[in-house]
Amino acid sequence: MEKVGWLIYDQAGARRNQTYISMHIEEGKKLGIEVQLLYAEKFFFGVKNQTVIVYYNQRKVTLPDFIICRTINPELSFMLEQTKVPLFNQAKVAKIANNKAKTYAFFCGKGIPMADAVFLTAKQLAAEWDTIGENFVIKAVAGHGGTQVFLKQEQDKMHILNAIGNSDVVVQPLVPGGKDVRVYVLGNEILAAVCRTAKEGFKSNYSLGGDVALYPLSEENVCLVKKIVKQLSFGLVGIDFLIDEQGKFWFNEIEDVVGARMLYQLTSINLVKRYLQFILKKIETI
Repeated sequence: MEKVGWLIYDQAGARRNQTYISMHIEEGKKLGIEVQLLYAEKFFFGVKNQTVIVYYNQRKVTLPDFIICRTINPELSFMLEQTKVPLFNQAKVAKIANNKAKTYAFFCGKGIPMADAVFLTAKQLAAEWDTIGENFVIKAVAGHGGTQVFLKQEQDKMHILNAIGNSDVVVQPLVPGGKDVRVYVLGNEILAAVCRTAKEGFKSNYSLGGDVALYPLSEENVCLVKKIVKQLSFGLVGIDFLIDEQGKFWFNEIEDVVGARMLYQLTSINLVKRYLQFILKKIETI
């Protein structure tokens, strides 16, 4: 019998990722899965007879066999998970990974090297501004793709405060080097690692024009990734590390809704096919 899977995007994200969505639908057909695109903005929830009810487009809907949530919305992930339908990634991953302060706090003390950090509200950032060193990085806790990330010495105070808005922030000393590595992980399997190098400035994000190349992980690097993987149950994520001038890895963040363009550009891995096959195997054991 054909399986049904929901692929959830917010509407803006769906417009940006039409090709990737089509890939899920086409690969799903080959595997006997009907992949249905749904928009995050059209959901609401309730409870009836002690059961969570899901409404979409103002109508109660029949639940699928699994859900892939490709929008950054931990609250939506939490509600979807209460239906007991297998959710990828799990709500706990979405909650931790999409807040940098929660990410660092969760992984602290687990033998994973990371830069020191201070967590501040927007008001505290303004009040403590003069105590922050010029060579410190200021990041909005929920920023993605290199947005809302600033090196203090490169921008004036009002520019950064206005760009941060009301967001909480993480303040960290800059890890010099201008490189980072994204490790793609499916379940507990390392698929590949990609090094991103900044063309200018300190941000190396591919979306901002950074150069990319496959990166061979050392045994030490692999052990570090496995330490992180043991802490949470992942579906598909990207684990990002900064590389200092001595080549040491420093844990930076986890991308819950990880992009795939770099992987498709640099490898022959059919990520969508692998992900859907992983999900099928996973739901068979639940």
